[in-house]
Amino acid sequence: MLKITKGNKKPFKPDLAPLIDVVFLLLIFYMLTFAVSGQGLSVKLPQESSSSATEEIALTIKINGIQDIRVGEKKTTLSELKSLLKTEIMDRKNKAVIVETNSVIKYDIFVRVFDLARQAGARKFSLVM
Repeated sequence: MLKITKGNKKPFKPDLAPLIDVVFLLLIFYMLTFAVSGQGLSVKLPQESSSSATEEIALTIKINGIQDIRVGEKKTTLSELKSLLKTEIMDRKNKAVIVETNSVIKYDIFVRVFDLARQAGARKFSLVM
């Protein structure tokens, strides 16, 4: 019969040195990032002004076709657009115009709309597709 002996094995003891290193590193990290009262800068933030609430939004022109152009909620055609834009833009402080169109509309149409808006007094333009 074969005789198996246990031998002289030492019991397992975990090495605590790396664990202690990690704990000290975490302790140092938390000490450096902890916010202490009195630490930091005092900042004086500006108060909300009432002028931002009364600021006008830009005039929106939606182009669906030559015969279907909308200025705000008013439906018009390309031939009537200039007179409508003059009355709409003249009354506004904000002379910005947003032109909304889709990819089906021909380039010529929205270039004419931009040109008519410029002639009516618009100063800033945005194109939304």
